[in-house]
Amino acid sequence: MSIDMESLIVRNNEMMSSAMDRELVILNMAKGNYIGLDEIGRRIWELLETPLGAEELCGLLGREFDASPEQITADVLPFLVELESEGMVHDVTGGRSA
Repeated sequence: MSIDMESLIVRNNEMMSSAMDRELVILNMAKGNYIGLDEIGRRIWELLETPLGAEELCGLLGREFDASPEQITADVLPFLVELESEGMVHDVTGGRSA
């Protein structure tokens, strides 16, 4: 299932992470790699501790980082899809009709 603006997303809490200044490094043991997140990526990770709709996530980020809804959506959705492909987040919407 691909993430879109209708998705309800939550992070995989089995990931180990460590804060470094304003960034965050996450170890993905299942894939044997790690990913470094900048300040915005770190904020997304924090917000996804509990399930959050993609549309709501984009709205929160737009207000916090003073960006247009179009720019936030264009940046955040591909990032969420990448995190999903790495098993770092997943869509918990369930039961959506295609």
